[in-house]
Amino acid sequence: MKPQFALLLLSTLTLAGCGGTTPTSSVLSGSESSAAHSSLDWSNPYQGIATETVTLNVWAGETQDSVDFVRQIAADFKVANPQSNYDIKIKPVSESSVSGDWANDPSNAADFAIAADDQIPAMISSNYIQNLGPLSAKVIPGLKDNLIARNTADSITAVTAKDDLYGFPISASNGYILYYNSNFIKEEDTTSFDKLLSAIHAASERDGKNYTFGFPFNSGWYLDGWFRPAGFTVYGEAGKSPVECNWNTTVKDGDGVDVAGVDVASSLVKLAHGQYEKHWMSAKQEMIMTQIDNGTSNQVIATINGTWNYRRIKAAWGDAAAATTLPSYHVDSINKDYGMQSVKGFKVGVINRARPTVREAAKFAEFLSNYQSQVYRFEALSEAPTNVESAKICDFNTNPAVKAIDAQWKKGSFVEKVNESFWNPSNGLSVQLCNGDSGSTSFITSGKGTADIVLNKEAIQAALDACVASLGGTSAN
Repeated sequence: MKPQFALLLLSTLTLAGCGGTTPTSSVLSGSESSAAHSSLDWSNPYQGIATETVTLNVWAGETQDSVDFVRQIAADFKVANPQSNYDIKIKPVSESSVSGDWANDPSNAADFAIAADDQIPAMISSNYIQNLGPLSAKVIPGLKDNLIARNTADSITAVTAKDDLYGFPISASNGYILYYNSNFIKEEDTTSFDKLLSAIHAASERDGKNYTFGFPFNSGWYLDGWFRPAGFTVYGEAGKSPVECNWNTTVKDGDGVDVAGVDVASSLVKLAHGQYEKHWMSAKQEMIMTQIDNGTSNQVIATINGTWNYRRIKAAWGDAAAATTLPSYHVDSINKDYGMQSVKGFKVGVINRARPTVREAAKFAEFLSNYQSQVYRFEALSEAPTNVESAKICDFNTNPAVKAIDAQWKKGSFVEKVNESFWNPSNGLSVQLCNGDSGSTSFITSGKGTADIVLNKEAIQAALDACVASLGGTSAN
């Protein structure tokens, strides 16, 4: 989930209450309903008649909430098309891995998939996804013009290549923020990682437990947000090689101060393995979420995550669930702090051009991404609309996660344009830095788990060099 173009400034939208609807308490499935859901007009202006059963294989995102949401939309779609016979099969597939999963087994790829907008360049170059222009002329009259008119300009740009439209904008909340349990952590303690970990330590000492901060450690998506505020970049034309990465060099930050990539990387290693090591949990996001769900003595009480998991965190922490902008980290060598930044981007729907179901998949995509569905998606999944009319009736201030992502994008965010070759090396580097070693060479010389930790910067530099070299990037200076 890594975007390609600038996202709308949510604060510029004219907001009102959600049209008299009542937010749902859980994602709906099957025959369940809610005031928000039942108040909407679910009619489909593009009904068609299918004489035989049409099977649509849909990739619905990786979370159970997303799967349940798409399942409900599929049920509504069938109701809106009573003269057609649809068999809609829904599978959980991460929006961030759609292109790779598609390439691994094209013959079993989805008819329709929800993807992060960064996936589009590679899928266009592989000739996987349908150009919507021909559909606009032959299947759904005016589709292209309708999509352009009803969605924000930036979301349309994200699905456009050489004036051709390749996707349906679905939501505008694809970034990450800090969640924290306000029963243990005060808002003023969230401004820096040092303050945050100190507060977690104090709460652990008070309660005789070991509370932790969960850092999603196996993703270059989050690691890019670590390097960006200090002036480092990952650039180059999306979907093409090489990825030009300068993490292993020295650059000038926004104030003109020289900062070395090895020192920025060292700040992450120090946080993960210094005096608060036992309160720092480096793990895959789902493992972190499981710890939040379980509420054990080692429970995670703060983490970096996206709006897609707000409802799950809210269910675990109740009224104590709070969200805010990302903390800052400290670079010792220049005695300077940098606020971690977030990617900003969209979730979009794409259609498999090789399937005989292009026509019906387009109708489903239109239904899933329309005005009503985006209102419902905001209430069900905490994802802001791209539809300008939907955004007008959704009060983002009622949702702490959406409000926090808006604040984060204004405070510090970036557009990430990379190709598929970026992910494995950068994901691996993130794991290395958080685990504290590079093969047989430790990143830590002495003092592990203490305030006096001493790092092996030569080993950290070597890991950076290896990652960047595998990307075809810049040589160290």
